[in-house]
Amino acid sequence: MRFPRPSWIPVALIAPLSLAIACGGGEQAEDAEMAEEMPEAMAEAMPAEPAVTVRIAQPEEGSTVGADVLVVMETEGIEIVSITPPVVGTGHHHLYVDVDLTPLTDMIPQNDPQIIHMGDGSTERLLEGLAPGEHRLIAVVANPAHIPLDPPVVDTLHFTVANEE
Repeated sequence: MRFPRPSWIPVALIAPLSLAIACGGGEQAEDAEMAEEMPEAMAEAMPAEPAVTVRIAQPEEGSTVGADVLVVMETEGIEIVSITPPVVGTGHHHLYVDVDLTPLTDMIPQNDPQIIHMGDGSTERLLEGLAPGEHRLIAVVANPAHIPLDPPVVDTLHFTVANEE
């Protein structure tokens, strides 16, 4: 004996399926394409990490100064702090006075009087009693272990100390 099928069963099964398609079930292909394009679009829309820079702001390049020189450094893209306690992602200044850079992959020497370590987080240093003549400063930003940042963050400046008469 065969029982008649109720007429509401096809409607009960077809209605949710139709609703799912109408509410976005048919957009799966578009969603997949959007997901593939998203990293590229995000890369264009999101700014890159700021570049870390250092600049010797004072004295001015090529200037003539007295024997006592206030050196002022400015940085962007990194926080300059004391090395005590060490904080990952921060830096501190070193000043090379009339000496060449040491290898940028090595720890900056601590026993050279012409390399000034500024591990206290300062951004200024008074150089006293410089001899008359031409001088060169190189500012280097290093991590708390005194290793220059990679890529190197360096600025060079030349100035002249006037003869005192």
